Amino acid sequence: MLPHLNSSFAEEVNRTLELPLHKRMPRLEARQYISIYEADAARNDLLLEIAKLDFNSLQKLHRTELCDLSRWWKAIDFATKLSFARDRLVECYFWILGVHSEPKYSISRKYMTKIIAIASVTDDIYDVYGTLDELKLFTNAIERY
Repeated sequence: MLPHLNSSFAEEVNRTLELPLHKRMPRLEARQYISIYEADAARNDLLLEIAKLDFNSLQKLHRTELCDLSRWWKAIDFATKLSFARDRLVECYFWILGVHSEPKYSISRKYMTKIIAIASVTDDIYDVYGTLDELKLFTNAIERY
């Protein structure tokens, strides 16, 4: 049936067949759908403008959160103190963004990004840096904490 559909609807069906909508990140999918809807001749221009404004305002919130998180990350200075650790702050944020994408979860996104970033550094300590004896002591300290 795909070759018999109009181009914008065919593109939408093709994307859904690749990966179902419920398995995608809602906000990324919204951005994709805005482009598809924009090409539709039967579109509602007011609805399209509201969708774009909503997407852009949420994107601005995410940028602000990332700026706050970047300041925090630079303040704890893991890059120089633990040079072996991977710098994965944006990746950690994006991961949480897939779980909590709505604006009301802003505080949760920040806290969870911090927790995951610290867990990532801890993982690097275990995988890359520590000797077996040091890691036993480190594990004891974490368990006591």
